[in-house]
Order: sequence, then structure tokens, then C-alpha cells
Amino acid sequence: MAKSALELVNRCYEQTNCLISVLDLKETFIEFVFGPYQDQIVSSHGLEFFYKHLDEIELTNCRVDFDRAVENWYRKECEEKSVVAGYHDVLFDMVKDTVAQYHSSTRDQLVRDVTKVLTSPSGFFHRWKKGQREENDFPTYFRYLMRLGIRSLADIGTLVDMWLLEQPQAFNKMQQQLFGKPPRRGRPNNVELAQLQDLVSKLKPHLTHQERERLRKIYYYHRKTLSMVEMVEKFKKYLWSKDRENDTQVG
Repeated sequence: MAKSALELVNRCYEQTNCLISVLDLKETFIEFVFGPYQDQIVSSHGLEFFYKHLDEIELTNCRVDFDRAVENWYRKECEEKSVVAGYHDVLFDMVKDTVAQYHSSTRDQLVRDVTKVLTSPSGFFHRWKKGQREENDFPTYFRYLMRLGIRSLADIGTLVDMWLLEQPQAFNKMQQQLFGKPPRRGRPNNVELAQLQDLVSKLKPHLTHQERERLRKIYYYHRKTLSMVEMVEKFKKYLWSKDRENDTQVG
């Protein structure tokens, strides 16, 4: 028998095994209390004892008290517990890996794919479970997602929108291929810069570290004002100037 309303909300939540919003949990909690929980108490103590028990744990008024209990539980779970360190990186890396795996072509498709990864036993849950020494069941996992800021299906859409702001070319096929490859020295996971490097490689196949850094600077300083061809020309001028300087020093 539950000793408090919070404990009863917790029991209800542990039986959902899914992402659930505050509003949905409020409805589910009422159904739980006047469904399986009532049956459990009434079968051993009677209906009058059941209602007296609800009074004792401050669940007298069906809507007001029940909603308050759920809100208090959510506040306790989401605000008092520490947020996972580096949670933005954890979530953004997961979205990037999802794009690379499923080759999502639209925002809505990406939301569906990320939802699948977050909620299936073989997805993000499987990776999280490997790092757990103690509790590693779904209720504990969904609490972990809460600490990452993912409390409902709507939060997944918000996460995808935030990630797309930083990765506007995410649906470009070449960019998706780069997402799926581990970063290599001198090879950025940026589709435009990768294309620029491919163009320059035809001009000079092997660049020195200094030349690669110069190419990156040209891209980041001029990518909004110059075309690919113009940036290649700018790099050619840099190489010509560098060769000329070396010839002068040798002479």
C-alpha cells in the first residue's frame, strides 16, 4: 500500500514504460488509481477503506489533488535530480548517428527515426544499458532521458529542430556519409569544406599542415561571400605567393 501520493504516482509511472507528458500522465494516473490500484485495495480491505486511504495520502479531490500529485512528482524527478553532464553533446551525437544510420530525408522522418532509436530495446537504450552496473530497466532508462531533457514525444521534435539549426545540410547525402565516418585528421565532417578540399586536391593532391589550415581559414572567413571556385582561386593565389616567397629565399 502506497505511503504517499508521490509513491503512488511513481508506481503508475513505472508501469507506463514509455515517454509520457505531464498531461498524459495525469490521465494515466487517474485510470491507474481507480483501476488496478483500487481493485488491489478493495479485494483485501473493502471500498470504504480504499477511500479513507486516498484521504490519508491527500488524494481526496479527484482532479485537483491527483493533478497536483503528478505535477509534484514531475518537479521532483526533473528539477531536483542533477542534469546529465554534457547532455547536449550526448543528444546531438545520437541525432547525428541516427541520420547516418537511417538516411532521414525530411524533418518529420528524422523525428520518427530518432523516436525509434530512443524507444526501442535495440537503440539508445541498448547503449545506455551497457554502462549501467545496477538498475538497467526501462523505467530507470526513461528517468535518464528525463535528465537529458526528453520527457515526452514532443521533446524529441524540439531536439531535432535544435540540431537542424546547427546542421542545416543534414539531409544532403554527402553530408550524411560524412556523419557516418569517424573524423580523420585533415578531413572535416562538413560537406562544403569537404567539397572544397576535393577541388583543391585536383590542384595539389598532398597539402602540408600549414596549407590545410590556410584552406580552412579561407573557407570559414569567406564561405558566405565567395563561391567554391572563388575560394579555390584564393587558395591558388596563396600557393603562388608561398612558392614565390620560397624562390626568393633560395635566390
